Amino acid sequence: MLPTLKRQDFELTMEQQFRLVRYTQQVEEIPPEKLRAILLEILRQLMIKNNLLRALVRKP
Repeated sequence: MLPTLKRQDFELTMEQQFRLVRYTQQVEEIPPEKLRAILLEILRQLMIKNNLLRALVRKP
């Protein structure tokens, strides 16, 4: 059975908010072509993560 999610589970921690600001600053320095490649790799990895989570939650 899955745990009940709370509203705070969908919010960033203070540390995550800080890291997001730093990432935002760093992204501004990356050329657009490289950003596209990075974005596609992030999306690919998120899809893999979703597949793994689905497999872990799936009942045998």
